[in-house]
Amino acid sequence: MAQVPREPTPNASPAHLFGAELRRRREERGWSLTQAILRFAESGRRVHHGYLGHVELGERLPEDRQFAELADEVFSTGGLLGRLWEFADADRWRTRRQAQQDRRDLINIMAGMLDPVVSGEIVLVPYLTGAGTVGYMRISRRTFVSTGGLAAAMFAAGAFTPDDLERLGGALDQPERTDLRVADHFRAMLAAHKANDFVQSPAARIGSVTAQTAELDRLCRDARDPVRPALRNVQAEYAEYTGWLHQEIGNHAPSVYWTSQAETWAQAGGDYQMVSFVHGRKINIAYWAEQYHHATELADTADRVPWHMPPGVASLTAQNHALACAALGDEAGTRGRLDAAAALLDRRAGSGEDTVYWAQRHTPDHLRERVAHCYVRLGHAEEAVDILREVMSDIHRPVSLLALAHARAGNPEAAIAAGNVSLNGIVSAPALTNLDATGRALSRWANLDAVRDFTRRVADTRRLLRQDARTAATTG
Repeated sequence: MAQVPREPTPNASPAHLFGAELRRRREERGWSLTQAILRFAESGRRVHHGYLGHVELGERLPEDRQFAELADEVFSTGGLLGRLWEFADADRWRTRRQAQQDRRDLINIMAGMLDPVVSGEIVLVPYLTGAGTVGYMRISRRTFVSTGGLAAAMFAAGAFTPDDLERLGGALDQPERTDLRVADHFRAMLAAHKANDFVQSPAARIGSVTAQTAELDRLCRDARDPVRPALRNVQAEYAEYTGWLHQEIGNHAPSVYWTSQAETWAQAGGDYQMVSFVHGRKINIAYWAEQYHHATELADTADRVPWHMPPGVASLTAQNHALACAALGDEAGTRGRLDAAAALLDRRAGSGEDTVYWAQRHTPDHLRERVAHCYVRLGHAEEAVDILREVMSDIHRPVSLLALAHARAGNPEAAIAAGNVSLNGIVSAPALTNLDATGRALSRWANLDAVRDFTRRVADTRRLLRQDARTAATTG
C-alpha cells in the first residue's frame, strides 16, 4: 500500500511556516514536486526531489536567501517567501545559539557542579545521590590533576561509577593495578573531550589531552599482555586526537609529531585500522600545509599497505587523496578517487569492519562536502555551491568553504554573508585558509565597505588563532 504523504505543520516553527507556504503555492498551481523542480531548473537553480520535500515539511530550511528569492519568482509571491525565510532564518540562529549555550552550560555543570574539596593529597569529589543529597567520593590529588579534573567531572555527572573512579585512581597511584577496564575509562574520557569539538576552542583542551596521554605512557611501562596493547591503542587514539587539535589551530609541527606518535603506538598495540587511518590523516595534514606532492606520495604509500584496509577508512583515505589531486589540477585523478570513495562508503555499513571513530561516523553528506571542496579547487565553484547548500549540518557546517565557493562564483554578497557566519563561530586554521582565499577572491570588489570589513575580521581572527597556537605549543 502506498504511503500517505505527510501534511505540513505550519504552526510548529517559522521553518515549518515557510515550508507550508511553499507547498501551498505549489499545490495551487497543480504542480508535482518534479514539475516544481523543473521550474527551478529553468530559473537556473538545481534542486533535488528529496531536498524540496524536506523544505516543504519544515524539516530543512534553505541556508541561503537566494532560494527564497528564486521561489518568489517561480511562484510569483511578491516577496512573501523571502520575508518568511528571513523570519525563519533568524529563529534558526537563535535556536542554534541557545543550543550551543545550553551545551556549554551542561559542560560547565559537569566540570564544576559543586567545587571539589582539596585536603592535602586527597580530593573529595561531590556528587548527587539517588536520594537527592550530596555525597563525596575520595580520590587522590594525582588522579584529579592528571586527568585535568575530567574524571571527577564525569563522576559528578554520572558517567563514571564509584567503582570506575576507584579503579582509575588506583591505577594512576599504583600502575601495577592497571587492567583492561582502565583502558576503557581513558577511552571514555577521550570521548568526553570529543564531545566538545566545535563548541570549545581546541587550544583549551590540548593541555589536558596531552597530560592524559603522558599518564597512559606511564601506565604502559610496567603493563603486560593483554593490558599493554590495549593501553597503547587508546594512547594512539589520544595522540591522533592531539594531532588534530594542533592542526585545528595551525600548529603544523606538533600536528605531524603527534600523528606520527599515533602511528607508532597503534602499531605497538596491533591496531592496524588506526595505522591506516593515521596514514589518511597525514595526507590531510600535508594538504592543508600546501604540500600537495607530498600528500599524493603519502596516499600512494597508504594504498600499498600489506594489511587489509576496511572500507570506511579506505574511503577517507581516497577522499584525502582526491583533495591533493584537485589541488594539483588533476581532474581525472580527483574524480576517480571520489568515485572510489563513494563506492567504499556504500560498502562500509554492510561490512561491519570499521572500528575507528571517524570512519564509523563519516556520512554521505560529509563525502559530498569533500566533493564540493574538490570542485572549488578544480574551478567548478557554482557546482560546489549547489552541493554545499544541501549538505549543511548543525554539527559541523562547511560555511567557510561555501564562502569561498560563492566568491569564486562571482557572488560577493553571498560570500561575505557565509564568511561572517563562519567567523561568528569557533574558527579553525583550515577554515581560516578558506576565508583567506575568500578575501583574495573578493579583491575585485575591494572598494565595497562590506569586503573591507570582512577582510579585517579575517585578519583579526588570524591574529587571535596565532596567539592560541603559541599558548598551546607550550602546553602540548
